[in-house]
Amino acid sequence: MNMVQNVVKMYARDKWGWFILPWVILLSSFFVNLFIAAFLPVDEQIVTGGLISIFIYMMVIGIVSLSQTFPFALGLSVRRRDFFLGSMLMISLLSAAISVILCVLSYIEGSVIEGWGVQLSFFHLPYVSDGNVLAQFVIFFSCMISLYMTGFLCASVHRRYGRNGMYVFSIVAVLVMTVILYIIKYLGWWSAIFDFLGDHSAVQFAVMLLPLAICLSFASYLLLRRATV
Repeated sequence: MNMVQNVVKMYARDKWGWFILPWVILLSSFFVNLFIAAFLPVDEQIVTGGLISIFIYMMVIGIVSLSQTFPFALGLSVRRRDFFLGSMLMISLLSAAISVILCVLSYIEGSVIEGWGVQLSFFHLPYVSDGNVLAQFVIFFSCMISLYMTGFLCASVHRRYGRNGMYVFSIVAVLVMTVILYIIKYLGWWSAIFDFLGDHSAVQFAVMLLPLAICLSFASYLLLRRATV
């Protein structure tokens, strides 16, 4: 357990990358949208997708963090298993903390300072914020974990198989998606898919993402077990 904690501390030393930069990106987007909303001559609610920036950053840091820390950690005699568990603990704690803050900001925007006085919906979004605070927390947390694990898996593939392996992985992923889309179109499943999407809430989809995140993490661990430094 001490080695797992040491991995978390190793990550935490990069305060800029883990704790500061995500909020710099998000708040920059927020203030730009707030400035624009303040000068738009509209009376209806302005819905923006700027909140997604912090989630995309989670995927980016999933890629970058592994590339930067994996060789260093193994050089300090950290076991691959401990490195993996420490990485999962770090992103879980960070995602939980960010999700709590986002829930607070959503509440402020939706109930305290409604639309920040300019009818702006940045943190309190339709559909996403339809449930209670626990539902919103699950949505934020699940999306962050899933995107981080997507980036972490991509970095694990690169670490295990190198650049050529990453090319093959990308090509296969594109081909699989193309075949799936073709099958959906050929069988006429689009209407059924749209009905399925309309029948479920955002928190239900968020819960569905959690098993996917677990599968991605397991695949990453298998790749890291045989990855070279």
